[in-house]
Amino acid sequence: MQALYPKLRNANLLVLATPIYIPLPGELQNFINRLTPLLEPDIKFREGRTRAHMRADVLIDKMILVASGGWWEKENFDTVIRIVEELAAVSSVTFGGAIIRPHSQRMRKGGQLTKDGQEVDSAIRTAAHELIELGDIKGETLEAIQRPLVSREAFFQR
Repeated sequence: MQALYPKLRNANLLVLATPIYIPLPGELQNFINRLTPLLEPDIKFREGRTRAHMRADVLIDKMILVASGGWWEKENFDTVIRIVEELAAVSSVTFGGAIIRPHSQRMRKGGQLTKDGQEVDSAIRTAAHELIELGDIKGETLEAIQRPLVSREAFFQR
């Protein structure tokens, strides 16, 4: 982390990326806890809650979540999304949204991206471009990334 702190201080955007096997992977929780040195110890009461803010030498003003997982439903990402939203609020930075990919294992077959996988990959690249160029990701781009690749019934068939 000591090598990362200077890079984090100079970043405008913090991208938290994680696979989702359970609602909150321990590695992500550990990383979030280790972001504490970037926060001022001066806690204020704002928006009905106690909040901190980034130190003056930290440029981060937005965070987003990128997550993939084997779950079929995108609702299985809700816990980690809520935690990153809360981290942004506690840190007094903007939550820029979540790029999530449910049942990501269906993007590949035989080690190669499927046609659907290629479309999702293209949408992810579009999302990165939108985030950098526009500052936000369009809703239709997020929907293209999150869309079901198979029906629920097909997902559970072997």
